[in-house]
Amino acid sequence: MEKDAKDIIEHVTEEAEEEIGVELDPLKGQLETMQSTLSQLQSTQQQANSMMTSGQDQQQTNQLLQQLQQISNQAQQQQQKTFQDLQQSIQQATQMLGNVSQSIQSINVLNQMAQQINQSQQQLQQQTQSQQQQQQELQKLQQMQNQQGQGQSSQDMSYSSQSYQN
Repeated sequence: MEKDAKDIIEHVTEEAEEEIGVELDPLKGQLETMQSTLSQLQSTQQQANSMMTSGQDQQQTNQLLQQLQQISNQAQQQQQKTFQDLQQSIQQATQMLGNVSQSIQSINVLNQMAQQINQSQQQLQQQTQSQQQQQQELQKLQQMQNQQGQGQSSQDMSYSSQSYQN
């Protein structure tokens, strides 16, 4: 029974780890997208800085600043989405761990029940052995009583035959 419990726990744990891995895979992609977006943001910022220092016209600088703002907004949105997805994955993982905990508790209860059944069987065997011993002792007593009864009746017979002869 203990081996089965360990096997079940290992199986449930493996499933939980697989599920958590599946939940975290999309987050990796989102993090890569965020890193790419931040790289674009840095590149655009460098271009804007170089244009401002080189004295190019104001229109190009404004366009770069707008791109920079768009990239910044995208990065923020992506960050919020990744954070929400991460929270959801953590909640799911916590729920799965709760299920694993419940499974372990159920297994423990079953183990306790099995132990109680074993104890009851042992007590029953002991009671049966005790009853058998009592029956054997009763049979011995009956045999002794029978032997004493036969001895007494043979003594009575010999006594009565002696009385008859006299």
